[in-house]
Amino acid sequence: MAENPAGRWDFLKGNIGVMILSSGLWDIAFAMTWPFYALYVLELGGSYMDIGLISALGAVAKIAPTLFGGYLTDALGRKRILYTLSFLLAVNELIYAYAPDYRYIYVGAVVGSLLHGFREPAFQSIIFDSTKPESRALSVATLQVTSSLFGLLSPYAVGLLIDDRGILPAMRFAYVFTFAMATVASLMRYRFIEETLENGRSVEKDPRAAVREILSDFVATFRELPVQLWTFLLIDFVITFAWAVGEPYFVTYAKEVVGLSAAQWGLATMLTMALPIVLKLPLARASDRHGRIMFILPCMFLWPIGFLLFAYSWGFQAILAARLLLTLASSIGDPAWEAMFYDYSPKEYRGRFAAIASVSWSLIWGAGNIVGGAIYGGHSKALIFYISAGLLLLGALAAFLKVKEPERRAD
Repeated sequence: MAENPAGRWDFLKGNIGVMILSSGLWDIAFAMTWPFYALYVLELGGSYMDIGLISALGAVAKIAPTLFGGYLTDALGRKRILYTLSFLLAVNELIYAYAPDYRYIYVGAVVGSLLHGFREPAFQSIIFDSTKPESRALSVATLQVTSSLFGLLSPYAVGLLIDDRGILPAMRFAYVFTFAMATVASLMRYRFIEETLENGRSVEKDPRAAVREILSDFVATFRELPVQLWTFLLIDFVITFAWAVGEPYFVTYAKEVVGLSAAQWGLATMLTMALPIVLKLPLARASDRHGRIMFILPCMFLWPIGFLLFAYSWGFQAILAARLLLTLASSIGDPAWEAMFYDYSPKEYRGRFAAIASVSWSLIWGAGNIVGGAIYGGHSKALIFYISAGLLLLGALAAFLKVKEPERRAD
């Protein structure tokens, strides 16, 4: 039977459609702050090491709530946790907006990590519960691409504002705006998201019994995960660490070493956000139809080249070329990469699996940020990008040798 072109997009009518619109509104504002976050920390009196330490502290703070969040997601359901924590995360943006110095950014990071930890398993589970295996990569890519489309102009606009008014006034305005847009997005999730877990379990009232049940459930989850998924996870952890060493310092390197203005960095960010809008959806659909590996491997071998090009950049054009190459690689591989995690994950364990993965990624990302900050501030600004490139190449070779296509994709 021929494929129905209209039916291909039926997933947009339900939860995925709500998540696309609400995440898009959130990302209009988020894209105003994240490209310049490191500059904001430095302007508030922080150091390069503080940039890494803030991330690491947030990662540690996220561990316990993520584990409990995964348990509660599979016990109580997805929706209530999703919208409640989304409201609280919106309020947390005000800590960043009115921070008198960099120490308050530590507070905002810890509070945000606690809230993200409880919310992340529900957020991920409601997305993947609302997709079908045969269109999972397409659904993920649609969410990612549309969110980027909403925030496409934000980095350049704030870059111009920073050049005109300074980092502090521009970033304070951006964080207040993020609070407003995140509140609207949370209201949408409260009103329109439908619960996807039909047979949730009850939660133990005795805290000690609840802790025992949580630990027991996670032990069972570890046992249920296939060996191939563990192989994939270990390789992903290497890739995550490699990105964490260099990525937070892209903007400081571009400004301090290459000499870009905030508007030029914002323009480069805007153009790199535009590229996935063109590429991700057709590539994700091809991944659903033809398999994951043929898209993952090219991505992984292009990433180290992009990091080396960034380290050798001499001006705006070179920085833009390096970032476009990195974005091209991610557009090719990211939807297939993320979908493969859930292809291996049974639905009844998905919330706890999301929690395990989220905790691991957070710890590894925080450790990489600290290493990158120590090297960038104390030794060599370019060295961190060479280290990232080497680790990315190692991960690519391991994936080429060890990662296999799933025999059957989990529902």
